[in-house]
Amino acid sequence: MATNMIEYTIAGKPGPIKATCRVVPIPAPGENEVLIRVIATDSNPKDWKASRNHEEDKGINQGDDISGIVEAVGASVWEYAPGDRVAAFHRMFQPHGSYAQFALAPASTTFRLPPNISFEAGATVPLASMTAALALYQNLALPLPWNPARTETPVLIYGGASAVGAYALKLAKLSGLSPIITVTGSGIEFVKSLGAADYIIDYRNRNVVEDVQRALAGKKLRHAFDAVSYNRSYVDIVAILQASGGGQIDMVDPPSDDSANPDRASWVWPAGIKFTRTFVSSAYGTSHKYRDEREAEEDCEFAYVFYRYISRLLAEGRLQPHPFEVRPNGLEGVAEGIQLLYDRKVSAQKLVYRIADTPNLL
Repeated sequence: MATNMIEYTIAGKPGPIKATCRVVPIPAPGENEVLIRVIATDSNPKDWKASRNHEEDKGINQGDDISGIVEAVGASVWEYAPGDRVAAFHRMFQPHGSYAQFALAPASTTFRLPPNISFEAGATVPLASMTAALALYQNLALPLPWNPARTETPVLIYGGASAVGAYALKLAKLSGLSPIITVTGSGIEFVKSLGAADYIIDYRNRNVVEDVQRALAGKKLRHAFDAVSYNRSYVDIVAILQASGGGQIDMVDPPSDDSANPDRASWVWPAGIKFTRTFVSSAYGTSHKYRDEREAEEDCEFAYVFYRYISRLLAEGRLQPHPFEVRPNGLEGVAEGIQLLYDRKVSAQKLVYRIADTPNLL
């Protein structure tokens, strides 16, 4: 086996997103880690959000969605062996991400890739699907797919055409939630194709609150998931929950404007509205402001179980990966792809990169 590999670091401060190719040693897996030869990876909005904080010469390998073949395992790893087809969620903001020929992931956030799922499709699954699962089941405490709802349980998912939103819709359907209401824009036809939402609201009509209330037809909405946190989406969600007498909103990212940012001490959510925030990093036990150490450990245990359940759902065809576009030139195209995400020019699909398409690989 070679001792060195190529990886791409990403930075975006100042100006556009930039990628830097460098030669680094192939890492060795830690005791509970898996070293994976990356076949395909993708990009996430988190990549540009994090990259904007780094100067070009201080960029980091931001890739988190790994799809490939196990190369080596740590001393305490018993589930996987070299040659296994897997997908995995890399530990965010840590070295040895998926924008490289080899990447590391915790064994707990690694799962088998069934033979009916391509490596390219598998790259769309780890981060987005787990974000949706943590939001619906750990934060909103909605019924799990293996113990679906037995009574009518409405849910609102804002941003159904996004990867996270689409996985949330599909999981909500498996959980027997109803009615499932989603809000989207240009991705309406894609959302219709999922066959998961009972009602699809077009936010471009500027009547989101009224349209959702019409879809509810007098039912009380207690659970809402904002998968995009864009264009003051939380304002409409809060208004709908207030009209129902209160409820819970879970968000992937808080609003960024100063007047309504739950990260700021001056911000107070309206009475009767519970706010939670999903950090997918809690999938491997990372605590933070919104999930304390105990809750993060619970999320870690949940992620271990649910990733393995995802393997079964994929194998049985009950869960479909997100649509994707393979970008040219492999990892050399990552910076352009992330810039497209930043410019909001990507809808209803993931941008995927085949490592073998990268020029001048070692």
